[in-house]
Amino acid sequence: MRLLIYVGLVILSASSIVACGSTTPAAPVVKPQTQPPATVESQQPADVPPTEASADEGEWSTVKVFMGKDNQTTPAFRITSNKWRIIWTVDIQNPQYAFFNVLVYPQDNPAKLTKSISYSQGISGDTVYIDEGSREYYLKVIAANLTNWAITVEDCASEVTGEPVQITTIHYKGMNFNDTIATNREIVEWDEYVEIKNTSYSPQNIVGWRLINITKGYPTFTFPIFTPCSCTFYGNWTECVENCYPPRPCTIKPRESIRVYTGEAQWESGGYCFYYGPGDVWNNETPDTAILYNAEGQEVSRRSYTIPADSNVSSSR
Repeated sequence: MRLLIYVGLVILSASSIVACGSTTPAAPVVKPQTQPPATVESQQPADVPPTEASADEGEWSTVKVFMGKDNQTTPAFRITSNKWRIIWTVDIQNPQYAFFNVLVYPQDNPAKLTKSISYSQGISGDTVYIDEGSREYYLKVIAANLTNWAITVEDCASEVTGEPVQITTIHYKGMNFNDTIATNREIVEWDEYVEIKNTSYSPQNIVGWRLINITKGYPTFTFPIFTPCSCTFYGNWTECVENCYPPRPCTIKPRESIRVYTGEAQWESGGYCFYYGPGDVWNNETPDTAILYNAEGQEVSRRSYTIPADSNVSSSR
């Protein structure tokens, strides 16, 4: 009798073990988070190079792809937005002897170096962001002892407006002048300016367009019917007739820029000016935003700027 009871217990125990092994444990209950998780710094894999920008925001469209293994000067390519990037990779057999350098130049100003990209030993590629655009560029590639290299140029599609006239620069930090002769007071940053460019290949009529510091809500500059003319400041009547008569329509020539100054007219950049008495339209401590409206009141372009720490250099974004 005891033997039968013992055998029964063994069989019951064995069946219990089989059942536990085949049963799928219940999934743990995940409570919804009431606060976002703390940011955790993650380390990239060794073969993935770091990028200059931590956030890859916006949609990107491929403009050009260039490949080679030696030196090359690329054909010009068009960047429509004010933000774009270069993605480069290299295939290297002997890293200690390899050399790879990319120089970025604007097509219309080859003397101005926009960006320099250099290979460092141990890095086989990178993504480099450039915060200017609305013009044509070309690349000068200097390479040696490489199996091959590849460069992809991408435009930030989310920043492309399709409008040919764009605000390209806000020079927010001007100089102060002590005008003791005329007004006996300090003139504050009258040489600030906003630069506006016609990125197209045809003249653009800007009659009645308005430029405004939307952060402050003032001042507003309205583009006149005719282009400003400086001939009244010249003593040469012939020069006045040649340059100012008949009056020229208020347009921006193809591929050219104009500037709207705070308190002084600079004729070489169009002669446009707010003539804003207090000066200092664009804040030096907190970035303002400039908006350009067309004659129908529709927004054409918007731009702000960054203020570098401990720097006297003005920049836009």
